[in-house]
Amino acid sequence: MRIINEVNIFSYGDSSKLSSWSNVPYFFTETMIKMGIKVNRIDISPLPFAEKTYNKTILKILKLLNTNISYEYHRTFFHYILTNSKIKKTLKLFPNSNANIFLTFSFSSFKFSNKPSILFGDWTYEYLINHFQNRKAGLLEKRSIKREKINIEKSSLLLPLFPGITKIMKQEFKNKEIYYLGNVINSLYTPIEKEVLARKSGSLNLLFIGSVNYLDGAKCLLESFINLKKTYSYLKLHIIGLTEKDLGFLPDDAHCHGYLDKGIDSSKQRYYELLMDAKILINTSPKWGAFSSTIEAMYFYTPVIVSPYEEFLETFGSDILFGKYCESNTPIILSNRIKEVLDNNEYLNMCVEAHKLVKGFTWNHYIEKAIEKMQPLISKNDKSV
Repeated sequence: MRIINEVNIFSYGDSSKLSSWSNVPYFFTETMIKMGIKVNRIDISPLPFAEKTYNKTILKILKLLNTNISYEYHRTFFHYILTNSKIKKTLKLFPNSNANIFLTFSFSSFKFSNKPSILFGDWTYEYLINHFQNRKAGLLEKRSIKREKINIEKSSLLLPLFPGITKIMKQEFKNKEIYYLGNVINSLYTPIEKEVLARKSGSLNLLFIGSVNYLDGAKCLLESFINLKKTYSYLKLHIIGLTEKDLGFLPDDAHCHGYLDKGIDSSKQRYYELLMDAKILINTSPKWGAFSSTIEAMYFYTPVIVSPYEEFLETFGSDILFGKYCESNTPIILSNRIKEVLDNNEYLNMCVEAHKLVKGFTWNHYIEKAIEKMQPLISKNDKSV
């Protein structure tokens, strides 16, 4: 029998809006609400004025001294103090909550409450710097990392979103309860196989989804597209998340759609139309290929071409039947991988395989497993009060 009736969920951004953090806070909170749990949504985003002022002054100076620094306002001690004050005040408003859930590893409630503190996130700040930026943290960044580690150490339960970072966290925080419960698809719709496969069978469209963080992958794809058009004159390329200004140049039959906000009906409709019509989803950015949008595309029966980055390999293995790995983010190699998918007689089987591997990544499934891990902690806490 479930003993969770009410929870506080702290997130960056308004968790009632789809636009917050790749839709994750929205789906996390909405799924719990649908399960009959009362959710108190608490936005711990930086104060807009303070963040804007910091970016125009202090951050600008820091970047002049070190262009690689990633010490944004939300990493500062000032924001840490203000947010902890907000957490403390908020907890007094909801005395009946069973647990405090943070959709970040940077904060927790251990200083202010004896209720279980559950931390959910993609990766730690230290991992961001060491792995993705391939460098050592600076003095200010080290202080922020130290604060984050204290919150992790004092938490009751850790739920990393990826298997690779879970292994790393288990090695460092040996006495903590840390679980990888699978991943999640942030989709508002359930695709109908027959309909989607019919659209893909006759599709002419290549699709890229990614922000400016994935410019390397987008530019490589543009060059490949230009090359492929010599043989496949019918091809079209659609790019979600970037503008022509970001890319600098667009060839014929390549279209940029910018950011498509699922919270806006017209943008949402356009996003899912592009997803259903996509022949292949392609993002070969090194180290990270927009995992969330990739598995959402797979859910919509779309074969994918990605770089063999660690978390994708950990999740799906080194031999995939639903697409291709592009071992180097170069136009010639990517062009060859695209040809291999376009000319594959088993294309529709690739589509079905893509969907099959991720169809269990539902938010209902994930939250059920998360609740399973939370309940013993809540039960133990109730008995000790």
